[in-house]
Amino acid sequence: MAHFQGRLLVGIGNTLRLYEMGKRQLLRKCELRGLPSFVKSLQTAGDRAFVGDMMKSVQIVRYDATANRLVLVANDPFPRPITAQELLDWNTVAVGDKFGNICILRLPRGADAGAVDLSGQRALWDSSREDHIPKMEILCHYHIGEVVTSMTRASLVAGGAESLIYVTVTGRIGALVPFTSRDDVEFYTKLENCLRTDAVRPTGRDPQSYRSYYAPVKHVVDGDLCSAFNQLSYEEQSKIAERVERTVGEVMKKLEDTRNALL
Repeated sequence: MAHFQGRLLVGIGNTLRLYEMGKRQLLRKCELRGLPSFVKSLQTAGDRAFVGDMMKSVQIVRYDATANRLVLVANDPFPRPITAQELLDWNTVAVGDKFGNICILRLPRGADAGAVDLSGQRALWDSSREDHIPKMEILCHYHIGEVVTSMTRASLVAGGAESLIYVTVTGRIGALVPFTSRDDVEFYTKLENCLRTDAVRPTGRDPQSYRSYYAPVKHVVDGDLCSAFNQLSYEEQSKIAERVERTVGEVMKKLEDTRNALL
């Protein structure tokens, strides 16, 4: 259940219903039937509802006030058994699935504007056919390795930037920290590439293959791998620092600054 423009939006099985408060009971105003399987999670923003499905990832639904109906705007092209979701902005949502993946999805530009046709002719995106429904874009993908049970946007320090905090089924707490500059992206990408070959592998598994267990890792830097820099010998640290065009002290300070910005 979720609050939606002074009304109550409820997911019941594979049906999404909008209720309004009456004098004696809730009044059903409209509904959207035929969602893929079972509504697992529900969040709202403005006239949109982000519906997490138990088997088919996220569906974005828009409420058309003039026609008093709920219209499917877009969905995820890949099936994901959703266990948690969190809105990042008006068009972007982060989801976690039962296979230990975290994915960030965004509504494609122009999909919402054409979802409801106010002229009465036809919809630009014909939602009656599955292949005509706009598909959400995958911005980031990362394999955590444990089932994500909850996630939220939060800042752990006063005045700090918000991060995506997640909790797993084993009690592990982690965070995805957004980079604010191109220099940080280039530095950590180079450092990660170097450590993929030079860092110690207790299990012998390739770090990139593990993080891409179900789908290729996309636009996410492995922070656990980067933190392994502090465990290397000084000679190995010097070789890696030279490859990223920094000194050992500068690399260690950069890692510490990123950690302090979160904690």
